Amino acid sequence: MGEEATKTIQTRLHIASGERSWLHDARLASREIFNQTIRLTQQGHTRTEIQQEVDRDDFLRNNKCAVVGKALQTWDSYQSLLDWWENQDDPDGGKPTPPSTDKSGAYPLVMAHTEGYRLTVDEDTNRVEFRISPKPYKKVTGHLRGEPDAVDELRDVLTSEEVDVGQAELLYRDGVYYLHVTVTREFDVPEPDTADTVVGVDINERNVALTALDRETMRTKGTLVLDYGRVKQERQRYHTITTRCQDHGKTSIHQKLGDKEERFTEWTLHRLSRAVVEFAEQFSNPVIVFEDMEGIRDEIKYGTYMNRRLHKLPFHKFEKFVSYKATWREIPTDTVDAYYNSKTCSCCGERGYRQGRRFRCTNDGCDVVQDHADRNASVNIAWREKAKLDGNTTNYRTHKTQPQVRLVRLSGSGRVNRPTSSRSLTEQGVLAYG
Repeated sequence: MGEEATKTIQTRLHIASGERSWLHDARLASREIFNQTIRLTQQGHTRTEIQQEVDRDDFLRNNKCAVVGKALQTWDSYQSLLDWWENQDDPDGGKPTPPSTDKSGAYPLVMAHTEGYRLTVDEDTNRVEFRISPKPYKKVTGHLRGEPDAVDELRDVLTSEEVDVGQAELLYRDGVYYLHVTVTREFDVPEPDTADTVVGVDINERNVALTALDRETMRTKGTLVLDYGRVKQERQRYHTITTRCQDHGKTSIHQKLGDKEERFTEWTLHRLSRAVVEFAEQFSNPVIVFEDMEGIRDEIKYGTYMNRRLHKLPFHKFEKFVSYKATWREIPTDTVDAYYNSKTCSCCGERGYRQGRRFRCTNDGCDVVQDHADRNASVNIAWREKAKLDGNTTNYRTHKTQPQVRLVRLSGSGRVNRPTSSRSLTEQGVLAYG
């Protein structure tokens, strides 16, 4: 079936003509438009009224509309988080703050393709050339640089009629201008019931566990546990600091730390989701399977501390990241029942119990004495997908123990000059047979 997926391609600008100061001025103007949009939204103005109010002569009108749209998306995200907070048992802990309207720094310049910016492929040099209009009648031109795979992909996108080039954002970091281009295309993603390999994914606040099973023989093709415990530590640290800032009325520091936490979490989720998809695509015709978490977290009440940790875990965002990356590689995704996956033995199907990361089976006749609890859950997720696809309602397990699992940490310890690549993470954990 046809499914659309959108991804962002990151490149650097090599400026050949035009003034860099024009780009800087446009980003400062974007900040003013963002701040004004948030203020007018708080006052109840509509989008049409806002666009009329923030109109300015030194800023391209199409770019203005794009920046207003991004600001309104930020406001909608804040409202969703505020609605969640108001429905919690303890509304005194960590109330979300609205987007800041007093920042003076630059903001990303958002542009629509062919209007605020244009990309073309030079037939002589094979370079991807850009033209950016930061101001009316002012153009900055040059060509894009970046990772070879990213530039090649963008070149293919521009020469294809099946891919739509969307908005781009102009950012600045460490003396370099970056252009983040969104592209959308339709993929022929197969149905889950055509899969030959079932990849079960279990995620909690510390680990992402993966197990790939052959659908026909149900032999384990590979297993991997990714440890991203640093996210839990960082989120707790940011929560402690921001709560103290709120208590002392330091709203600007609170907002800055909240932005840092969100960026760190998104960076981690992107790396994890990329590793999950690269793990799955090593096997023939896979389907990636998640637990259906809808409604479960709302039914669990642990108290203020645990509820905050549980409900702020970005399970849905992680699943969304994996899904769109999988769609881009034409890998289907699916969900199964989430109840008792980590407390059910993947070997015999009996209910056991969990102690931290360790699962213990209480069935004396089972070959499994103990297993990694999250890996055990990922196997059960794969089993349940097998039963769902094949319509098997009996105890469908093979009563075979799983191979030894390898735990791989997302970030290296000691002094390292760069993060471990997702491909390297994936290769460390695969235990392939045959």
